[in-house]
Amino acid sequence: MSRIENLEWLTTFVAVADHGTFSRAARAVHRSQSRVSAHIAALEAALGRPLFDRRHRPVELTDAGEAFLPYARDVLARLEEGTARVDALTGVLRGSIVVGAHPSISAGFLPEVLRDFCQRHPQVSVEITEGTTAGMADALLSGRVHLALRSTTAGVPPPGLHWRPLWTEPYVAVLPADHPLAALDHLGPHDLLDDPFIAIGQPGADIDPDTRAVFDRWGVAPEVSWRTEQPQTLANLVKAGMGIGLSNALAMRTAETTGLSIVPVGPIDQGRTVGLWVDPARYASAATRALHRTILTAPRPSGTAPPPSPSATDG
Repeated sequence: MSRIENLEWLTTFVAVADHGTFSRAARAVHRSQSRVSAHIAALEAALGRPLFDRRHRPVELTDAGEAFLPYARDVLARLEEGTARVDALTGVLRGSIVVGAHPSISAGFLPEVLRDFCQRHPQVSVEITEGTTAGMADALLSGRVHLALRSTTAGVPPPGLHWRPLWTEPYVAVLPADHPLAALDHLGPHDLLDDPFIAIGQPGADIDPDTRAVFDRWGVAPEVSWRTEQPQTLANLVKAGMGIGLSNALAMRTAETTGLSIVPVGPIDQGRTVGLWVDPARYASAATRALHRTILTAPRPSGTAPPPSPSATDG
């Protein structure tokens, strides 16, 4: 029977699986890369099978790694649960929380929330990871994040996840300051159809699903001339005269937009609704539950509207 002699082997294994490289995993677990390699080698020796295919970058799990990963996660989660139960006896919150969010949310909402939370609970470590709408759902379901702040706009919510709405924000046109539409207070969706259009999206793929969903609601289909995955790049493309862009309002408030005009488009109730997502099937520590409550009660960002009724959206 194989023997796993060191719990750190499991922590390191999960970190490599989540981060894709030994170097990023080393930074995540605050160990040297040589120590990470040694942990993985020792775990593979104990199990008698390679866990990663190192020929790929990022590294890929082997069949044995895929089979072992959920059990490693479960062991670490149960240990965290047991530690949290003991800490509850003292009334002191401890532990580590990973929060997933869209970049605009992590820049425009989370800093003040986490500052206040960590001042109240200094023994809790909180990390932020950023990603797309679909990526945040995958991260929750795999256990890579404990809480996720993501859009609820695009499509049907993933099965099994619960969410509470936080706010609804308008979409905004990003225009050169001398554009004829820049002097208006508000635009209709059809005003966007006469210029080269810049959208958030991946090269060679459709535009961002949130943006696609709002276009579908508006009944317009602009021809996209440029795509970028970063709101700041979208703003800079507009500054360079490449066209006009569309973004959610919070993303543009966290970008550098000197020389641009930011004008709301369409009714705000057809904008982007942001929610706090959890996987109810997974154990939530006392620290995670406390941060969950903190986020739900935090002031929403300026320029946003109250969200839809929770009863209509809580899965």
